[in-house]
Amino acid sequence: MGQFFTPAPIASLLAGMFDPPVGPARLLDAGAGVGSLTAALAARADSEQWSATIETLAVEVDEDLIPALKETLSECETAARTISCRLDVADFIEWGCEQLRLGSSSVGAQRFELAILNPPYRKLNTASRERRLLSEVGIETTNLYAAFVALAARLLVPGGQLVAITPRSFCNGPYFKAFRRELLGACAIRRIHVFESRDKAFRDVAVLQENVIIHIAKGAAQGEVVIASSDGSGAAAVSERSVPFSRVVYSSDPDLFIHVVPNEADSGVAARISSLSAQLGDLDASVSTGRVVDFRAREHLRMDAGDRDTVPLLYPLNLREGRIRWPSLNGKKAQAIVASHATKQLLLPVGNYVLVKRFSSKEERRRIVATVLEADDLASDEVAIENHINVFHRRNAGLSADLAWGIASYLNSTIVDVFFRQFNGHTQVNATDLRSLHYPSSEQLVSLGVAARSTVHEQTAIDALVESIVPELVKP
Repeated sequence: MGQFFTPAPIASLLAGMFDPPVGPARLLDAGAGVGSLTAALAARADSEQWSATIETLAVEVDEDLIPALKETLSECETAARTISCRLDVADFIEWGCEQLRLGSSSVGAQRFELAILNPPYRKLNTASRERRLLSEVGIETTNLYAAFVALAARLLVPGGQLVAITPRSFCNGPYFKAFRRELLGACAIRRIHVFESRDKAFRDVAVLQENVIIHIAKGAAQGEVVIASSDGSGAAAVSERSVPFSRVVYSSDPDLFIHVVPNEADSGVAARISSLSAQLGDLDASVSTGRVVDFRAREHLRMDAGDRDTVPLLYPLNLREGRIRWPSLNGKKAQAIVASHATKQLLLPVGNYVLVKRFSSKEERRRIVATVLEADDLASDEVAIENHINVFHRRNAGLSADLAWGIASYLNSTIVDVFFRQFNGHTQVNATDLRSLHYPSSEQLVSLGVAARSTVHEQTAIDALVESIVPELVKP
């Protein structure tokens, strides 16, 4: 079901984020599991001697968890005199959508002052029942965790608070744009807590997705945002600082990326990147994903690089150490694709392209790994690029060699890597992410490319070149 249970220290972190209610409050624990989050809130209410009564509703669908959940809820009522608990055994997506259909004025419709969640993490198929139910109430999202948060936020009363631990992937990318628009349009972000380690928050189940805890208030005025960080165990010291909302979501960004910068040392990176004058359109360049989805083009693929009437097919494995290695020694992937009328739309004329892996491996130091494909790298008039690669091009043809090398060197710099990690919490690099970047001017990139073509491609050399040619990126 996509469930990952909440360790007690992490549950306490979530419970500790709420502003204590000043009057009677209703608490929603959506996808309650065995009740860890309600228990953490009950423990806090008891230790701080809250005077406000908390009426808790736990919603859980997994019948195997119900006995343990009932026991937890009973213990919460015993431990904290201000807590009362009840349980709905239901699918939260179905239950929440029904509450929205009933409307806030309907007798029996339920609304809440508090919501606490560790939602399940699972992709939602376009044709799934969950997607249909969500679409009927105007919620569009591709993952169960975002659906849980969007539903719970809608069920809050004005001024209601929600605290949730989720993957960080909603902060960027096209798949979560509608979710970000809904969240930011209806709620104010009060606090975002990030974890310095990827593998501690849910270490017992080996979850390596970067996670964040987000605290939002429905209908509240947006003020400064507290950015907090800790090591991920939930038991270590927490460092925090307040930043203007304009440094979390840029007013000029139509994609509404959420930038999370936990320390002051890195806070200047975003400002230096944003000071650059160009975007891709100014460079007369574009970026898009490779056109070949191999399982859809299977009948046209060939394992032998020398087969007649074929052109080279490039996968991420062909991008090694800044250059193209083709054919590859990996015998599991196709080496070529048949050039025919059926595949014409999948091919590009050979030229100078910048290729960026959409998924970086665990061994790679950088999230963005850029490689230059030069016009004479392949003995062919055309080339095919597989869908797990982003391609920088100029109107579906090549760039100048110097511009291509300049773009690749800039993307491979440490400062771009640091900036990218501020809004990207996973290993995927979307074309949308690359379009959203600010770039040095065309003249700077060409100069960078000229120098890069005769430079050893080690990280220190790349960084030194970038700083020498693009002074805007040098730390004051």
